[in-house]
Amino acid sequence: MANEKPGTPSRGPAPLDRERKWTTRRKAVLEIIAAVLLAAIIVVIAILSTSRNSSAPSGSSSPPPSSTSASPEPSRSSTPESSPSPGPSGSPTAAPIASPGTIKPGLTAQITKFEAVDGVANTPGEISGPSVRFTVTVTNTGATAESLGTTVVTAYYGADRTPALELSEPGGVDMPGSVAVGGTATGIYIFSIPKDQRNDVRLEVDYSVKVAPVVFQGALPL
Repeated sequence: MANEKPGTPSRGPAPLDRERKWTTRRKAVLEIIAAVLLAAIIVVIAILSTSRNSSAPSGSSSPPPSSTSASPEPSRSSTPESSPSPGPSGSPTAAPIASPGTIKPGLTAQITKFEAVDGVANTPGEISGPSVRFTVTVTNTGATAESLGTTVVTAYYGADRTPALELSEPGGVDMPGSVAVGGTATGIYIFSIPKDQRNDVRLEVDYSVKVAPVVFQGALPL
């Protein structure tokens, strides 16, 4: 040390100090860059998350279906169905045009007379013309009187069973309201039936909606 000249700078630690300072400064710069990049990534993720949430439909926008919105179907066993009105029992009773037919046990019907007449129109809807007059007799052999208030008599002709128009004249008589035990009741009915259609005539005596009608069918020699 005695040989060094006064005023000569020392060459020992100076380069090492500069390297340390540079390393420290570079490290600080890298940390700052990393922090900036991390902050930028966080911002980008936040933006993307907000965008997705705004474009997706909100789960709370439509209320959940209420458990009481749809009424359960009533049980068939708990809700009794209305019983349909009883229809006619059995098939129509068929009988030749001049033979008796059974309405029900103890009650029969028969065409006791048929004749060709000139039908006369007396009420709206009736048309005068060649007709057939039927005398229908109901016989009661049962133990009680029978009501005839709902009895309906209708006629058809031809293979297509064309309904025959009913007239009241000449000599039409409605069936009485009842028939006594051991008695008979008679009604007279006039139907417009063309002369060339009388080889296939069908007359129905419908006593009640609960009983099948008696059907008389055949040719009328008129």
